[in-house]
Amino acid sequence: MRALCLAVFILIAANVPAQDVVKLSGRVVNPLSDSIKISYNDDIIAYYPKEFFAVLDKKGNFSITIPVPAGIYIQAEIDHGNRSAELIVRPGDSLVMAVDAAHFDSSVHYTGKGSQVENFIARHTLARGRMNQYTIKIKTDISKEPADFLKSIEQEKKNEMDFLNKNKPGLPVSFIQYWTAFYQYYNYFFMQQYPQVHEMIKYRRYTDTVPPQNYAVIKAMAYAFNDTLLQVPPYLLYLTGVLDIKLKAAGYVYLGKDEEIMQKIQDSVTTLAYQLLPPRSAEYFIAQNLYGRARNQELSVTESQFDTFKTHWPGSSYIPVIEKQVSMARKLAPGQPAPDFEIHTPDGKSMNLCDLRGKVIFLSFWASWCKQCIGEMMSEKKVQELIINKPLEFVYVSIGNDTAAERNIVNKLKIKGIFSDVAGGWNAKEVQQYGVQTLPAYYLIDEDGNFALRNCPHPTQSTQLILEIEKLFR
Repeated sequence: MRALCLAVFILIAANVPAQDVVKLSGRVVNPLSDSIKISYNDDIIAYYPKEFFAVLDKKGNFSITIPVPAGIYIQAEIDHGNRSAELIVRPGDSLVMAVDAAHFDSSVHYTGKGSQVENFIARHTLARGRMNQYTIKIKTDISKEPADFLKSIEQEKKNEMDFLNKNKPGLPVSFIQYWTAFYQYYNYFFMQQYPQVHEMIKYRRYTDTVPPQNYAVIKAMAYAFNDTLLQVPPYLLYLTGVLDIKLKAAGYVYLGKDEEIMQKIQDSVTTLAYQLLPPRSAEYFIAQNLYGRARNQELSVTESQFDTFKTHWPGSSYIPVIEKQVSMARKLAPGQPAPDFEIHTPDGKSMNLCDLRGKVIFLSFWASWCKQCIGEMMSEKKVQELIINKPLEFVYVSIGNDTAAERNIVNKLKIKGIFSDVAGGWNAKEVQQYGVQTLPAYYLIDEDGNFALRNCPHPTQSTQLILEIEKLFR
């Protein structure tokens, strides 16, 4: 089979169990591949994609019906070979797509139910680029001083609203509200990032020291909670961080790793969530906060917080995914045995992770397409150079399924260690055993083959990482 014609539907589903469908059919002229794959994530707490496939016939025709949660908009992406397009569909849509792959962006067109929205997005791509390019524009503004940053992002949002106003005839009111909220809350999200990231850009290194003037940006950010916006991805990003950053802007700042102080701040954030957020936003916030911290804080704290959540929302659909995360936290807790797996080295040799007993292992999951992974490899190289003549092994496991690209990167950067890959990408057994949810993912394993830390420092935190490694040598 030739390269897949990939249609990726990224579903941001609110806490709605009911199901509906979206129908997508059409014809691809000059196709670049012979099938489509459709996947989406049906959980806003975690990433557990579902996948569907359809084969193009000899004329390039395809048709597929996709089950989706009812009552919400779904942000989607269609990739065809090396070409891509965005969609925002809602249950009940029945779209017919026509596209010439040789002139993808300028030729894609839709008919059928929901086509007004999709053709609007196609015009937006030609005029202003893809929706995710907005985040790239905003990121470049973070280097500016607070007043100029606020002015710049407001202008960027205005540009989007001007485009909407010129092209909104025929668009549903609900979509106009979705589109408007999308850009407003992306601005809020990057306002949250500004205080610390601005300093990191300025000094070109990680820092958690933030001057008070940077928080002027946070004081300009509104409390703007709305349960109907749980289907809008940037609203979820805003919701996840707004209370914490508002506390920091008010002077409740902690540095270093004082876990007692950190826990008090987190407890204050939870209290604020119960007081300030509308019901469904509060349920999401507490669930996301619990899910995100489950593997980075004391297990007893996680279990206590989870019990409170289940008492408050006994019928929450978030409970199963949180239970899965808490179970994984137990398996990955310090002192628990690291799952063994076979390592296939680039020179064709095979060994098991347990064959490295007696050495401290820094285990990294990565992929050739992960820019952060590659960037942090250089920091790992510095750590290796500073710890010499010690029983330390760096093990790199790629989930990217592109061996040639991986070898090129390793050779170019002259990285030392044991390099391997696993079959199946995100669905690989090893990925599931270690609960890998983002890349890069790091684990520190002691000489007895047990997990050493709940939360392994990243290589960019080189001093902290070296100190933790040194503690493990007998």
